[in-house]
Amino acid sequence: MGKRANGEGTISKRVKDGKVIGWRTAVTVGYDEKGQQIRRWISGKTQSEVTEALRKLKNDLADGRLVGRGDLTVGTYLDQWLEHVENKGLKPNTARSYRDAVRLYLKPHLGKLPLEKLRPTDVEGLISKLRRSGKSSALMGYALRVLKMALKQAVIWQLVPNNVAWGIKAPKKEDRDLHCWTEQQAARFLRLAKDHRLYAAFYLALATGMRRGEILGLRWRYIDWERQRLTIRNHLVENRLPGTEGKLHRGQPTVSAIQVTLQTPKTRKSRRVVILSPGTVARLREHQQRQQQEREILGPDWLDEDFVFANEFGGPTAPRTLYGWYRELVKEAGLPYLRFHDLRHTAASLMIQRGLSPKVVSDRLGHTDIAFTMRVYAHLYDEQREEAAFDLEEDATGPGDEET
Repeated sequence: MGKRANGEGTISKRVKDGKVIGWRTAVTVGYDEKGQQIRRWISGKTQSEVTEALRKLKNDLADGRLVGRGDLTVGTYLDQWLEHVENKGLKPNTARSYRDAVRLYLKPHLGKLPLEKLRPTDVEGLISKLRRSGKSSALMGYALRVLKMALKQAVIWQLVPNNVAWGIKAPKKEDRDLHCWTEQQAARFLRLAKDHRLYAAFYLALATGMRRGEILGLRWRYIDWERQRLTIRNHLVENRLPGTEGKLHRGQPTVSAIQVTLQTPKTRKSRRVVILSPGTVARLREHQQRQQQEREILGPDWLDEDFVFANEFGGPTAPRTLYGWYRELVKEAGLPYLRFHDLRHTAASLMIQRGLSPKVVSDRLGHTDIAFTMRVYAHLYDEQREEAAFDLEEDATGPGDEET
């Protein structure tokens, strides 16, 4: 006898103490990764009740609406999805952020639900619970984005018929004020940092708006001295390796080690050419001479890895190390505290004040598109537009001028 096709089922009696107490049947809806049948059971008091339920199940199976596994919970599926995406070569920090979103926000609220019974109202409930617990709109949006990605894969694997999170909109992000230094404050910081061995790194951040990882990942081979430009091809990142499962320190997951790695930028726009001013080129030349002196002192112990902003031994400078030096300098200068990333906003502000177009600013910062640049720095461009307003009658003709 051949194997039954999906959807076929035999209705049988349920007997207890010699009496018929009901009827039941099973439907094969697919096969798991081991080739074992995935079956759905139907029970009822009468044969006709089970027959009708069986007919509906067959129709659902034929229409593609019956594709799930009744025993698979959202939490178990999310663990499987994480393993899948990590095996595909996901970057370590991205993988860690996915795991954190799943562990801290998705599984606690949705993990026990059967995957096939997950509904849009459950996703809306997740957002509501996160909002009530005081989570930011950015965090809620990220958790929703991770869930959407996971459920998209569930549809591909035919575990669910559709992505129930697809139509749920992320909470509107709160407008966050950009924190920047003025031109005078930036100049004050650079004057104080002038004697620091990585002074050129701070100068480059304020002159170009390059990200910290882009600066620390820069190689000498990617600087074109003749044409006064550099090419961004890598960025240096810190990968936090997970510590003991479930162990927390100050409410945060423990970290077993921090690994510094060189990675490629995430987007095509981030892989860009940055034009350098003569002053920036001069600072880089001075830094090159200083590094050459360090190389000569260490001799064969110098790790020749071609990093522009290498540590004292020629290897990469850890991002947290640069950040620590930066914080000390800001404190010493008595300036308003800014994140290192805010130096990027300061650089953009200075570019806009000098009249650079949105296209040029967007290209220099490596933004995905001009629209993003305009949204982030809208208030600065508004100020620029106000300054550009003038009165033709007052400015075009002065006392004694004749019309021509």
